[in-house]
Amino acid sequence: MKDTVNFNYTEAFRINLGLFSETEQHRLRDARVLIAGTGGAGGVIAIMLARSGVGHFTLIDPDVYTLSNINRQIGCFVDTIGRSKAEVIKEEILRINPLAGVLVYNKIVPLEKMEELLTQADVYFSEADDLAYSTCSLLLAQKLKVMSISYMPMGMAGYIMVFPPDLPRIYDPTDMFGGPKISQYDELKEFQNNPVNRSGRRWHITEGKMRVDWFRKWCKGENTLTQLCPAVWIGTALASIEAVKYLTGKWKKVRAPKMWHVDLANNRINVSRFRRRTWLFSKYIYWAVNIKWLGIGNRIKQISLKTMDKELSKLKQQEEQGKEAALPFVWKHII
Repeated sequence: MKDTVNFNYTEAFRINLGLFSETEQHRLRDARVLIAGTGGAGGVIAIMLARSGVGHFTLIDPDVYTLSNINRQIGCFVDTIGRSKAEVIKEEILRINPLAGVLVYNKIVPLEKMEELLTQADVYFSEADDLAYSTCSLLLAQKLKVMSISYMPMGMAGYIMVFPPDLPRIYDPTDMFGGPKISQYDELKEFQNNPVNRSGRRWHITEGKMRVDWFRKWCKGENTLTQLCPAVWIGTALASIEAVKYLTGKWKKVRAPKMWHVDLANNRINVSRFRRRTWLFSKYIYWAVNIKWLGIGNRIKQISLKTMDKELSKLKQQEEQGKEAALPFVWKHII
């Protein structure tokens, strides 16, 4: 039950006034944040923003906690396994700020019904496990001129995309990473889950430091993306601070097509576009493997997959020998 009698919002967040004016802090208190996906990233973002003084949340998540979530998800404990992720995060928000308003959807909100929720939000975080759903909802949020943010963690690396409402055009997240522009959910989901297309995301190994066997199984849909708690939470802090900057109207904001790039294994965190060379290479490959004439595209695809398999086998041998992986020339200088 909310302990509203003994809670004083002003005193609870008074220390923020070393950064914000009272007016700016009130903007946080009045802000409405919509989060789709309250697991590894979304749950931490909700807690960080609640501790910043944000006063209104709408949480969407159809899932319950499982034991595999305990390594990184802020609401997952032995005694919350089996419970709704969104409900647990709601309880945690209210433990921080009993005056907060928190609305929970314990089911998937269809994309056609997201428009109503988005128009009621000041900031939208797209953190659903379904990447196609997240992508389509980000496109919708941009169309509606709603500030939207998405963090994509992967092992020791990750990217935080930020789409302010005053962007000159709509940016397609898939296109930003070198993929084709696809706006239909079913087509996009098929593309993103295709093992051949997944195998091209070699930065999961080069920057994310995913082990070769795990990467191979992930490409086939047998494994999820590997995640490490500190690496995930670092990215959530960057995503959260972008919302705070926007809501208070302070400081320089990150804007698409530039994005936060977290590369922890190489001791780098910066703001830049996705690697131009990788973007161009990916665009070329997607074009080439779809050439129908004389079966050229299929032959290019088969040659690429065989080459990739040989390269991964060499990397696996190096892993087994305890060596630092010697990346192929093409991976280092082209991809």
